[in-house]
Amino acid sequence: MTSGESGILEPGKLWWNWFGEQNFVPRYLATPRTEEDVRQAVLKARSLRLPVRASGRGHSNPPIVATPGVHIDFSRFCEVIDVDLEKRQVTVQPGITVGDLSRYLRTIGMSLNNQGDIDTQSICGAIATGTHGAGITLPCLSAQMVAARIVTADGSFLDMSAEKDGELFRAFRASLGMFGVVVSVTLQAIPSYNIHKRSWNTDTEDCIEGLQQRLTDNRTFWFFWLPQKTSADLFVLPDGIPSTTSRDADICHMRTYNAVPVDDPAPELGPGEEFDHSSVIFPNLYEPNFREMEYAVPFADYEETFAEVRHLFLTQYPDESYPVESRPVKADDSYLSAYAERDGYAIGVSGKPENSTWPLLRDVDAIFERRGGRPHWGKHHFMTPARLEKLYPRYDAFKKIRREIDPDGVFLNDHLRGLFE
Repeated sequence: MTSGESGILEPGKLWWNWFGEQNFVPRYLATPRTEEDVRQAVLKARSLRLPVRASGRGHSNPPIVATPGVHIDFSRFCEVIDVDLEKRQVTVQPGITVGDLSRYLRTIGMSLNNQGDIDTQSICGAIATGTHGAGITLPCLSAQMVAARIVTADGSFLDMSAEKDGELFRAFRASLGMFGVVVSVTLQAIPSYNIHKRSWNTDTEDCIEGLQQRLTDNRTFWFFWLPQKTSADLFVLPDGIPSTTSRDADICHMRTYNAVPVDDPAPELGPGEEFDHSSVIFPNLYEPNFREMEYAVPFADYEETFAEVRHLFLTQYPDESYPVESRPVKADDSYLSAYAERDGYAIGVSGKPENSTWPLLRDVDAIFERRGGRPHWGKHHFMTPARLEKLYPRYDAFKKIRREIDPDGVFLNDHLRGLFE
């Protein structure tokens, strides 16, 4: 196919994810700027009998983008489309990053209800993979989506909303791009707020003993367990913060985040405290120097699960040093997020981006499997159809809807086909 015949399509280029773990060269690449560009890319892919996958900013660990067919790159498809000030809703193109959206909302007196501590993902990728922040009253980012517009496999536009498309929209919330190519999403924002953040270090025993009270007392509480003296440096966690620790290792880096109306005066800050707009306080700097797996266990099982993971590190992997991250997340109404119809506690385990890390992740996965852990779709996991059927009551219903909306599997790749065909 010549460039004149291909139109929106150009020869494929090497793509790799943020971590450098996944890479591929598709047959064709499309970098759309408009909805019609996306539609034409899908139509041309169909005429060539090629599969289609889209990418945001490449923050997912598993091979969910790779395709031998048409790769649609959202990096230039990243504008704000519309704002409804009365409803506090904003409609954006899928390639806008969480950070760019959050900073834009600040200029119009709004904030995202919650977000994680990496804000360089595309909003669409964060939604599709069930990405989240933390807080027992705060669901994952996909729960903030109230409407979306996609291009389906036959090249038609499909408009969906939580209000009118109940079950379809619930299935779509965390669907990993398997229903079609997103051209816009509408999110429900809230009035702009500042955050008073406090950070300190404490012994692991103190963290766990006071866990439930801290969860109740703060809008957001999460912590990193630091198995080694050098652990904090690997995730660029701050030093010079208050500490009540009795030792150098097997301690916890603690964080609380509490919302403050933007018109309220700033509090007087002590050591380890920060205060600014939500768009400034949430994000942290991370280097992609790790291989990560994160599962969410039922909320009531968290403390026993964490104790097992901690024991595994200390007894079988005493040289592993990456922090273990723990965050509570409220249930949502999706079919396939890690928090579908149940509150969960996410435990993220990381290691070096080398093959030597896989035995650790496999052993931690065995703990999560016993505890009913569900995967974060943007991070490494060891799911099989049999496991998914046990973990998700609506797994079969999701596959049925996926087949109805994309009967030829245009939006599948090898990784997804093995789990959802």
